[in-house]
Amino acid sequence: MRHRTFCSLFALVVLALICENAYAQDVEQTRNSLRGLSGIYVVPENPLEEDAIRGGLSQDTIRKEAELKLRLAGIRVLSREEWEKEPGRPYLQVWPKVLKGGVLGGYIYHVSLEFKQYVSLARSSGIQVFGTTWSAEHMAILQN
Repeated sequence: MRHRTFCSLFALVVLALICENAYAQDVEQTRNSLRGLSGIYVVPENPLEEDAIRGGLSQDTIRKEAELKLRLAGIRVLSREEWEKEPGRPYLQVWPKVLKGGVLGGYIYHVSLEFKQYVSLARSSGIQVFGTTWSAEHMAILQN
């Protein structure tokens, strides 16, 4: 039960970050970089810490919950095959960091979301690299 509760709470935090700002690089300029996208591919970062895995969190859970929240917000989620053909190859990277709280109990977590896509250098438009064009992060303690 404790593992399921942790997973549910953690998934809610990840999903809340997609639609709400905690600490974010979310200004008009970064939001403009998201306009005109036909969809987004979701990539949970790996590996997860042992405390997160013992708490019942998995990359599959993170990916599925993030994809569901995006779909509910009206954002198309790309399959890997679609993503590989998509101009700019846009993706949302989810970076959870989880530690068991020790004497505090519960879990200490930090979640970063980074939206990345191919960008061109201003000095040489022929050079394209993946760059973070929007981000958000949140840190808190979940008590037992």
